[in-house]
Formats: sequence, structure tokens, C-alpha cells
Amino acid sequence: MSEPLPKFDAPPVIETVLGAQFAKLPNFSGAVAGWFWKKHLPSDWKKTKPAPRLEDQFERFGPERKPEFRGAGIRVYSGDEPDRTQIIRGDEERMIQIQDSRFILNWRRGPSGYPSYAKLLPEFLQSFQKFSAFAAESELDVVQANQWEVTYVNALERGELWESPADWPRILPGLYSPPAWGTQPLETQNAEWKFVIEEDRGRLFISLRHGRTSMDGPDTLFLQITARGPVDVERSLEGGLNVGHEVIVRSFAAMTSTDAHKRWKRRA
Repeated sequence: MSEPLPKFDAPPVIETVLGAQFAKLPNFSGAVAGWFWKKHLPSDWKKTKPAPRLEDQFERFGPERKPEFRGAGIRVYSGDEPDRTQIIRGDEERMIQIQDSRFILNWRRGPSGYPSYAKLLPEFLQSFQKFSAFAAESELDVVQANQWEVTYVNALERGELWESPADWPRILPGLYSPPAWGTQPLETQNAEWKFVIEEDRGRLFISLRHGRTSMDGPDTLFLQITARGPVDVERSLEGGLNVGHEVIVRSFAAMTSTDAHKRWKRRA
């Protein structure tokens, strides 16, 4: 992929997530996360709150690849598994999330606007390095990343580019096939797609959801794009994040329309 990455001056992104997964730290707890917060983060990181832990994910290829198991959607955790801790900056535009096997940096849309991946990546790597050093000095264990993950959440509000679900294929022509014969106009849609990234470097997950950001908020089409893949002796964490970012940006540009690009002020 030698062509310059598409760039948008007014993208519809409302959240960006950069994350690393690693082998579980056996002595980790919410108190340990709080210790890291107070010892290693600046004073403008004001508050914390607990959240349910995230299940570990592994993108496997070749002989290790297995079909996805579709269970009942319920997982029972033992009392020994600690929760995820969310540490939130005062302006609420940044959040660090830590559990015994994950370290995540979130950007959430606020008055300052989207800071770009080029700014977020060094922030994430520096924070993750601090956490890794903290884990080592606290004798928790060595933090060795085994998965990278990048997510972009985009929100397309009604009234900007669309008035009814019948307009969605015009905004997202790369995701839609012709309508079924004999049907009325599209009423709503929730859909998911999954693709393998070239050379088995990871997978791309696309999710389309129709909903609202609040009870009385506007109808919104949420387009979430996640790239995730393994970290090993041949593939570094930073290299994987860069691959994920590139695949997401190029896929987003390919699946969205020229009219939408004009609205989002595409300049490359």
C-alpha cells in the first residue's frame, strides 16, 4: 500500500481505541491499578471507576485457526478475576483502561476535536511502557504483549447525510448489496462483517448499528471498525497497530461515498 493514506479534516469519528493484550498478571487487582494511577499518571487524571473485565481475544491462523463458538452469550466469571479499571482524565477526552491482561487508551470526542492517530500512538506507547515498568518493579510479572487492537467508532447522525435508512446504501455503498426483491424500503439494520488482513496479519471487524447516543438524542448510524492481530517474534506491537490503523482508514474510505467524503472534508 504505497499511496498516501486518506485524510479527513472533519471525520465522523467519536472514539478511537488503542490496546494491547498480554498474559494475565497473577497478582493484579483494582488496588494495583489505583496504585499505578496515583504513582505514574499526572494529576489531571481525576477519577476512576470499575467496569466488567474484557474476555481475552486471540486471532489465530493456519493450523491453530478454529471456527467461532456461538454460545448463549453469557460468561460466568469466578470471584478471583479482577474487574477492569477505567482511569479518566479531567477533560474526559482520554481514558486508560487496565485489567490483568489488557492495557487500553481511549480518545473520546470533546471540544478539542480529533487529535489524529499520529498523536495518539506515542501517547499509548508511552503509557503502556510506564505500566510495563510499573508491573516489573512491583513484581507483578513481565508484561509481554500478545495481541494489538485498534478501534474507530463513527457516528452518522440523521439530518447530516441521511434522513431515512433508505439513504444508507448511498452513504456506505461498499457495504450494501442490492435490496431483496419485493421488499419495502429499508427500516433499520444491524450487521457485522469480518475479514482477514493480508498475510494473516490480523482481522478486520466491521459493525453497523442503528441507535441513539441518549434517550432523547438524534437517530444515529454507528459504524465501528476494529482491527486486531497477534504480536510475536515477527510482529511487534507498534507495527501491528500501524497495520491496523492503515487497514481501517483505507477500508473506511473505500466503503463510504464521495458525497460523504466532501462532508467530512477529505483532502487526500
